[in-house]
Amino acid sequence: MNEFTFSVPQNIIVGKGSLAKLPEVAGKLGGKKAFIISGPHLNKMGIVQSCADAMKAKGIESSVFTETEGNPSVETVDKASAAYKESGADFIVALGGGSPMDVAKAVGVVARYGGSITEYEGADKVPGDIIPLIAVPTTAGTGSEVTAFSVITDHSRNYKLTVFSYKLIPSYAILDAELLTTAPVSVAAACGIDAMVHALEAVYFYGGLSVFRCHGREGTGADRCQYPQLCGKPRRYRGSREYAGGQPFCRDSFLLGASRRRPCHEPSGQRIF
Repeated sequence: MNEFTFSVPQNIIVGKGSLAKLPEVAGKLGGKKAFIISGPHLNKMGIVQSCADAMKAKGIESSVFTETEGNPSVETVDKASAAYKESGADFIVALGGGSPMDVAKAVGVVARYGGSITEYEGADKVPGDIIPLIAVPTTAGTGSEVTAFSVITDHSRNYKLTVFSYKLIPSYAILDAELLTTAPVSVAAACGIDAMVHALEAVYFYGGLSVFRCHGREGTGADRCQYPQLCGKPRRYRGSREYAGGQPFCRDSFLLGASRRRPCHEPSGQRIF
């Protein structure tokens, strides 16, 4: 077997209702004020405010930015970075799917080192640690909460740029299956396909390491079993806070994210649905 080095420099919390541990995790980072990056859907549902209220109860104030869009742009990163600097926050909470995660990582770079995110395009251009980041995924497909990539759309070039650095990996990831119920059925279905595609990539990618293939095989098995429970009948969806499939789905999204050696530029599931 070929020699290799495998490092997971991250704290990962998995469990139903684990979002309640957000204030505790923020305290471990030494955070005094949070900057929550999310999207308009979660904001309308009150999830963003719930996170802010939970931290406020423990003495941690928050500012929010909820203008992230699908395939987030350089302009969105610039706007969010300016808002972060004005807020006086000292750490970031990324709440949502892959888009808020990508924006949060990019803001963590730009807010600390200045310039535009375009200046950090490519591999290992980030000079050091970024703003401390806690990732709280509400979908189970991209695995962005454990990856070292930020993919941002540059409309001036009609191009998706990639920033790659292990400095982008969030300090903490909180995987709470209950948050999967915040996603519309169409989004949950697309994420299921996305996770399956990532699993197949991990298994069949030529030159991939055995540890990543193990993650991929585990993910394909779990997705096949749990995916129908997540996207099945409306009755089951409405009552999905009790369904058994959510937690393995969160876990395997993390495994598949950890197995990826390339950024994901295409919304694989959405192309099918």
